Amino acid sequence: MGKYKKGILGPFRGKVGTTVGSSWNGIFYLKSLPDFGDYVPSTAQLNVQAKMAFVTGFLKPLKPLLNIGYKLFNKGITPMNAATSYHLKNAVTGTSALNYAIDYTKVMISEGNLPVADDPEVNVTVANQLNFSWVDDSDPESTNDTDMLTVLAINPTKGNYTKKVNAVPRSAQAYVLPVPGYSGDEVQVYLFFVSADGKQVSDSVYVGEFIVL
Repeated sequence: MGKYKKGILGPFRGKVGTTVGSSWNGIFYLKSLPDFGDYVPSTAQLNVQAKMAFVTGFLKPLKPLLNIGYKLFNKGITPMNAATSYHLKNAVTGTSALNYAIDYTKVMISEGNLPVADDPEVNVTVANQLNFSWVDDSDPESTNDTDMLTVLAINPTKGNYTKKVNAVPRSAQAYVLPVPGYSGDEVQVYLFFVSADGKQVSDSVYVGEFIVL
C-alpha cells in the first residue's frame, strides 16, 4: 500500500496501482511496474535456459572439486561460475533440451599453470578398481614432483562419481582408485595436480572412458 506524504499532489512511497514511489537522498522517484502479462519466451530463449539448467545440474555435484580446480578464477567470478561458463561454451552437444548431452572429452575439472600429467593411463585389470599411472618428468630444480594428484571417475549410468583428492605426489607415478559398486559400468576418468601448498593447479586431463570389471 502506498502512503502520500504531503497530500494528494505530494510524493508517496510504496505501490499505488501500477506505479511505485520511492526516494533516495531526499529525491522522490516514480516508476511503472513491469508488465509480464503478455511475455512469451522464444524457443531460442527456452533452449538457452534449458542448456544453463542442464550444465548446472551436471556441475553441481562436482562443486567441491571445481572449487579446487578453478580456484585461480578469483577476481570477479566464482570458481563455479567460471566452470559453468567454460562448459556452456565447450562441453555440451545438441541444439535443444531434447538432445543436450555432455561431451566428456571436453570436460575440464581444473584450469591452471602447473604441468599436466605426462602419459597418463588407466588399466582395468582388477574388479572395482582403476589403476592409474603417469610419468614424472619434473624439472629437478622445480618442486613439481611434490604436486598432489586428484583423480575423478564419473559414472553416467548411476549419475554419481568417485574421487580422491591429494591421493599421492606426482613422483609416485601410480595410484589405485577403488570404485565399489561400479562393476560393469562405464566411467569417464580425469586427473589433475595441485601444488603441495594448495595454491596452484594443473589443467585436468581426460584419461578416457573405461568399463569397470
